[in-house]
Formats: sequence, structure tokens, C-alpha cells
Amino acid sequence: MKLLHSFPRVFQRLIHNKYDPLNIAFFGSGNFSVASLNKILELKDRCPEKVSSVKVITRSIKPSGRYMKTLSELPVSEFAMNHDIPILRADSSNEILELIGGNNFNLTIAVSYGKLIPAAFLNSCTYGGLNVHPSLLPKYSGSSPIQYALLNDDKTTGVTVQTLHPTKFDHGKIIAQSYEMEIKDGDNFDSLSDKLAQEGGDLLSEVINKGLFLNTSLPNNNERSIAPKIDKSRSQALWHDYSARQVKRLYDALGPIYTFLNTRTKKKGRFVEEKKRVILSSVTELSDQQDKLQLLYPGDFAVIKDGLCIKCKKGFVLVQKIKLQTRGDESPEKFIGSYHKTVGDMPQHFLD
Repeated sequence: MKLLHSFPRVFQRLIHNKYDPLNIAFFGSGNFSVASLNKILELKDRCPEKVSSVKVITRSIKPSGRYMKTLSELPVSEFAMNHDIPILRADSSNEILELIGGNNFNLTIAVSYGKLIPAAFLNSCTYGGLNVHPSLLPKYSGSSPIQYALLNDDKTTGVTVQTLHPTKFDHGKIIAQSYEMEIKDGDNFDSLSDKLAQEGGDLLSEVINKGLFLNTSLPNNNERSIAPKIDKSRSQALWHDYSARQVKRLYDALGPIYTFLNTRTKKKGRFVEEKKRVILSSVTELSDQQDKLQLLYPGDFAVIKDGLCIKCKKGFVLVQKIKLQTRGDESPEKFIGSYHKTVGDMPQHFLD
């Protein structure tokens, strides 16, 4: 694999800049944050003269689940609790600014926090702020870089450690970047996120250990592109527009995909026609092109021995779990077995 900025990275390994022991304000939320926090704690244990203290700042616990009665910690706060790290809660810029007094932070680290850290907070820290971003910036600036890398079927990606910009997401100086990392055919959002999180944690630890955040920045070798938040409607499979590969990568990036099915069933003595949503899970690309499937049109489906086969614009996908609106998950065999009862005499065809 190609090493990005190979000369600066090699040169950086010879540098050990001096700085005061760090009192770190670590802003995070999800699983991607945990790997970086773990690497900071390991560095603190190895080099207490470099990292003096770490406090985690995360969101307040919000009720979720049925009837909104479930209270669950975020992954980063759960990790912090298990490792006796102090936890502070902040949901707004004003609440973040209130943390300045009494905490003596001199470095901010934000990883998958989801909110801009106010300029006044960054300015209160002697060494400003750092961020771990799962792309090779400035490519895929924004909240969904992993999803876009999968949706666009990229072959490689990487991780960037950048400074925190006081007013814009992903506009800081690039401090360090990883190798180009292969995106494998079997990768999905979870697997790719895990690999990038581990690489990002290692890179962040190196940046802090060597003091690269003090005066080092690298050139922007990639063209800027935006990876904004993805609307839920993007999860729809468009059988006439998408190839099997695109449908598979859609599932890899966003999880369960959806489509629609026309139904005609009897209710209270009369037939009612409805368009119902169908959620598809465990989606893979069908490599074996069977002759009997070639007569299908995009959206047509049939059960074969390996699952529910659906024709795309080009090629076929296999689905192992189907959830028709108002029903639970079903296997392909059960879905087809109850088709006449739940769908009626309508064709076996998903709609765009």
C-alpha cells in the first residue's frame, strides 16, 4: 500500500517536541471514540509526564426504546466508567463553555462528538484541539465519510488527525495521515469503522507522544469532497437504477435497505390494494448467474436454494431476511410460503 506524505511521516518520527503535561478534555460519543480514548489512556500509563489527566465530556443520557423508558450510556461514557475516568456532560455550546472554569484543560480532543467545540473553549486550551477523522482529508469532509467510501465503492481509505477549526467542521490543519487502507469486499460500516478507529487511535497517540501537534502540518494532497449526513430515504433500493454491486454496497454502508411491494388482500369481505414497505437484511451479491434467472426484470424476485434472489439493473442480489410491513423478520421460504395470504395474487416484483 502507498504511504501518504511518506517524507513528512518518516521525518516526524525523529521529532520529539517538548510540552507541558497534558490535561485533556476528551469529547466523544460512539464506538469510534472509544479506540482513541483507550490509546490516550495507554499513553498516560506509559508516559505520565506527557499526559497528566483525562476527563471525558459527552452528551447527557437520553431515554430511548419502547415508551422511552430505557436509559443507556453512550459507548464512550460506558468505557470511561469502566476505567474510572471522570465524566462531564455537555449538550450545548454554553454547557461546554461552563467547563472552562476549574478544570485546567490545556488540550481538547474531539472524536465523533458531533458538535463544534466553541472557539472560546479551544482558545482557553494552551495547545488548542485535535480531531480524528475517518478519511484522508480533505476528501470526505463531513459526518458520514465511512458510508460514502462504501457507497462509492472506493478501494482504499484512511484516517486523518487534524487540528480543530473554531468555526467549521474538518477545516483544521492536517497533522498526520495514515497509510491508504484497503476496503475489502466483505467490509461493511461496522468492520471498516472498527479498523479505522484502531488506526486513528494509534495515529493520535503518535501525534501526542511526539508532540507533532505543536508545529507540524502536512499539505492537502486530496481534493476536497463533502460527506454530509445521509437521509434515511437513501436506503431505498432502486432496482432499475442500481447494479447488484451498488445494492450490496448500499447495504454495507447503511444497513437494512427497503423497497416496496404491491399487495391485494381481503379485508372485511372486500379486496384492498396497498403499497407496503419491505425491509431487506443480510444482502449479498450473487456471483453464480443461473440461466433460469435471466428472464427476470429489475425488481423481480424468486427463491433459490441460497436465498431470495432479486434482479437488479445489472446482476442479482441474495437476501436472507425479509420483513413485510406489519410483520416480523422472515426467511425467504417463509416469506414466499405465506405470499398468497399476506400479498395476494400480485406479481413477485419489488417496486422502485
